[in-house]
Amino acid sequence: MSKYNFKLRITVDEDVCVGAGLCVLSSSEVFDQRDEDGVVKLLQVYPDQELYEKVLGASRKCPSHAIKVEQLPDDDPVPEGAGQ
Repeated sequence: MSKYNFKLRITVDEDVCVGAGLCVLSSSEVFDQRDEDGVVKLLQVYPDQELYEKVLGASRKCPSHAIKVEQLPDDDPVPEGAGQ
């Protein structure tokens, strides 16, 4: 049985990111940083439920509010090619 009755869709605004890296420290499975400037790279648009708390924490900690987390109904289909 699922702990959540929704799924999360994550987006990032690279233009707003200041490269603090708190997202990577919170959830390196979902976020990374570009080598050249430290700007956030999104690794998973639809993370596994085991990562939800970490992802929500990363969003709360982001000093520039570059991470957006959207809750979708659990039965919404994940678009093909959207990545896990």
